[in-house]
Amino acid sequence: MTWQPLAPARDQIYGHRARIGYTSPPLMTEVFPYEFYRIVPEGVTLVLTTLGIVERNRAQVDQAYEFSMRAAREMAVAGVDIVVLGGVPINLSRGYDNAQAMIHALEAELEVKVSTSLSAQERAARTLGCRKVVIAQPYDATQNARQSGYAEQFGCEVLGATGWGSTIPRFGCIPRDAALAMGRALIRQYPQADSILFPSPHWPTIEAIEPLERELGVNVMTALQAAVWDALRRVGVDDRIEGCGRLFREF
Repeated sequence: MTWQPLAPARDQIYGHRARIGYTSPPLMTEVFPYEFYRIVPEGVTLVLTTLGIVERNRAQVDQAYEFSMRAAREMAVAGVDIVVLGGVPINLSRGYDNAQAMIHALEAELEVKVSTSLSAQERAARTLGCRKVVIAQPYDATQNARQSGYAEQFGCEVLGATGWGSTIPRFGCIPRDAALAMGRALIRQYPQADSILFPSPHWPTIEAIEPLERELGVNVMTALQAAVWDALRRVGVDDRIEGCGRLFREF
């Protein structure tokens, strides 16, 4: 017997509310899907492609940019509701203006909504009102300036930054309480900060959001939180989600 599949009704598939495509820079992608499914409501699924980044260098970033364009087109064919292009260095590899133009060009070509890690974080930071910020990032301290530069693109004044000291292949080995400890230490050092930013959606940050906001009275924005929030809201999933910070609770 051979089945002749018919196009299923939308309510008969796992992603009956939304199917979110994501081009994930790291070759080994572990934390993003784990935290994604801790946030999203039932009926929302992740369509994931990895871009092969092991060590972020110019050659790998250029290759990942081209692959992400191909992946976006294939995701559109697969019928996702939105494509999220991951990796701020990849988003910006052809310049800030190109990053903005690329979104509009792809949306027109694919007839599918398109977002980027860059645009999602910028929208989230502005929505939360992040102005005087501190940054906790998973790389070593040599990356503080790079991450601060991205935050400045969002309209933020960066008061200070710290790095955990990890590398991309080891992000899944960062302790789950690392972000919490780093956030607390930064606010002790810079009590005038109104927000803590956690760039990179590939290390454990979700469990730090609510404790830091409630304990310290600051905004907390993580890269993964911003990417998922932006994608959900743009495809019409407006659920107010508890436990993931003000961004999901209020906006």
